[in-house]
Amino acid sequence: MSELTNLTDRIAHLRDRKGSSAVINAEKRPDSPKTGSSTIRERRFATDIFMLFAYGLLAIALVAQLVLIVWLDIV
Repeated sequence: MSELTNLTDRIAHLRDRKGSSAVINAEKRPDSPKTGSSTIRERRFATDIFMLFAYGLLAIALVAQLVLIVWLDIV
């Protein structure tokens, strides 16, 4: 077999193989759960220190902008 030159050739080669990957042919998976199934649940994000810090900075920036707007209107 000749050396495959790029990623597109490699993906095409993997698609043409008989025992191809389930990742490449994801639409052919028979064991995927149905959309109306009760086993699918929405994943919730974990609250971590970075997220709390980012929301804190956002709140400080919003308050500072409001203070500046009010202060500039008064003065």
